[in-house]
Amino acid sequence: MILIIGKRCNLTTCIQEQNSNTISFSTDDILQNIGYLDKFKNEKITILFNNFQAANKLWDIDNISSFVDKSIVATARVLDYIKYFTNIQKIIYASSSSIYGDNECCKESDAPHPINLQASLKLSNEFFIKQYCNKYNIDYTILRIFNMYGKNDNFSIISKIIKAAKNKEIINLINNGTGIRDFIHVDDVVSIIMQVVNISNLPILNVGTGEKKSIKNIIDYLSENHIKLGISNISNDNEIKISIANTKLLKTIFTKEFIKVQDYILQTLNEEEW
Repeated sequence: MILIIGKRCNLTTCIQEQNSNTISFSTDDILQNIGYLDKFKNEKITILFNNFQAANKLWDIDNISSFVDKSIVATARVLDYIKYFTNIQKIIYASSSSIYGDNECCKESDAPHPINLQASLKLSNEFFIKQYCNKYNIDYTILRIFNMYGKNDNFSIISKIIKAAKNKEIINLINNGTGIRDFIHVDDVVSIIMQVVNISNLPILNVGTGEKKSIKNIIDYLSENHIKLGISNISNDNEIKISIANTKLLKTIFTKEFIKVQDYILQTLNEEEW
């Protein structure tokens, strides 16, 4: 049984579509009544933490307490509560590549360099998970997930490109779309998670393709395929310039060919009336 902390998000939905042996709880569930977990005290379980501030509110600090509750307090409450659970097989934490900062070949052994609030809180959760699991002798894996897109995603830049193409809208690009990223489809992320559940002694794993793509590259590719987008530019000196996964470790456990982001965009647009 996999218990997922963090219910209302694309990744959790996709996991539950592919694996029926899962139960998810929202951060509100956990913060209001941690006793929901009581029934699993003596069951064989894996706990996947996929809780964080909603993706569309990552830069919204109008309610800092709520931001911290969703991002880190819910994690801490669960860890406190499960100390006496008898059969925890593994803890998995869905972290982010943002903890590396600017890094053209992010290795799991690289020192973190968070440059914003989101990355700092993700890294704090990583430390909680690591120290907790070491103290209580629980196997764990921290997944540093790179730029995820696909399925019911309505926040990623990839979903925004698709929406702009369908609706003939102007798309706002940061620094003309020159930032280089590693885009991975949510289905590939789910496949990796399902394998990690059964692998021991894997404390940190990059979840990315290792392929370099800028939004400018993608838009140029679409243009070559007769899909034109209107573009406006937003300058941001604090934007990460490059973030690419070193996938040497990942390739030892995952040999499937990754979904290619440009093929996904074209296929999605061709499948829909627009």
